[in-house]
Parts: sequence; C-alpha cells; structure tokens
Amino acid sequence: MTLYELMNEYSTLNHSLTAKEDLTPKLGKSLSLLHASLIECDLANEEQGGTSRLTANPKDIELTHLSHFIIAYLPFNSVTEKSEINHILFDVYSFFDWLDKKKVPHGFTKINISQLVKQLCTKQERCLKLSQLLDNESSKTLKDPPIIQNTINDVFLVEKIEGSFISLKGRRENHLLRLKLAPEALNLIELNDYLDLTLGDTSEKWVVLEAGQVYPKVKQQ
Repeated sequence: MTLYELMNEYSTLNHSLTAKEDLTPKLGKSLSLLHASLIECDLANEEQGGTSRLTANPKDIELTHLSHFIIAYLPFNSVTEKSEINHILFDVYSFFDWLDKKKVPHGFTKINISQLVKQLCTKQERCLKLSQLLDNESSKTLKDPPIIQNTINDVFLVEKIEGSFISLKGRRENHLLRLKLAPEALNLIELNDYLDLTLGDTSEKWVVLEAGQVYPKVKQQ
C-alpha cells in the first residue's frame, strides 16, 4: 500500500477530524500536513482528482523528511501554538506506531521517533533565524539588483564552509556553487543544512534572490 492509502486507513479507523481547508481532508489535519510536507520534499506522488497524493512506499520516507516537517514546514503553515504543534507531532508518532503494530516496514523502523523529535525541536530556533537572515540577504540584493545571467531555484545542501563562503550542492545540480554570506548568517549555518534558495548568477558571483526554508539533514545513527 502507498503512504497515502495507509494514512487514509489510519485516519478512518481513528475517526480523525477533517477540515475543508486541508489539502487532503480525509487524512485529518495532522496527517494532511505531513502528507503535504512529504510532497514538498519530492516524495513520489501523482495527481488524483485534482489533488496530489503520495504514491511512495512507507520505506521511502527518510529521517530528513521528519526534519523538514518539524523545523521547516510546520512554522510556515499557520501552526504557531506550541500545544497545537505537540498535538500534531503526537498524531504523527501514533501513525508510525500503528504501522509498527501492523508490521508495515517504514523509514523510521527501529528509530526512537519521540527522541528524534525532541532533538529536532532544539534546532528549530537556529534554523528559523538563519532563514530570516538569508531573506535579509535577498532584500539587500534586490535593493540594488545586479545584472543576472542565470537563476537557479533548488534545495541546496551545505557541503563546505570556508571563510566567508559556503559550498552548496542542489538536488538537481551536480556541481558545487560557492556563495558568500554575511557574518551573521555564517555564524548560524552548519554543515549538512538544507537551504531552499533562488540564486542568481552575475557571472562574477552567486547572489541570493529569494530564501525560504532551512532545516538540517538527519543521518541514521
């Protein structure tokens, strides 16, 4: 079964509350948010009835997808109250616990999800601040816009930090890009951070044109 089908089965069994504004109301609010976050991470999906639905297998989900959901997706999608976030995270934990009881293999099998969630929540403040500083970089660029030869929009992984520069590798780009950042941003950035950026090539250097979400890569322990 696909992730969507399993989420739908779980929500039906548990009578999850639905809301018309949710992208996939049958899944209930919490799993609908997780479903949308996974699609944003480019997990396999297809359009069905005018709505994108996950076609990925549960084993396709990775630890970094949870990082994206907690640190990047929830704060930018009208979820602000801590109690609401805790409720959503409990629902997500319960879904994967249900998969375990059904003996359905998934990407978080044998992972202490509650412990991982606690670790990720401690990184949220840094990532949100870094996202704001990167957005400030784009504002500076657009105040006196240079001539742009080419633009790239991608989610980049920070592979190197050298002096005032970071080296980035995109999901769709095979070669590294070097980007100079202000000291305030460099003080917060860490290796293996994911940065959602639109970069402009001036032929002399890369500049930030637009900045979005920031979240860390999570590796299997």
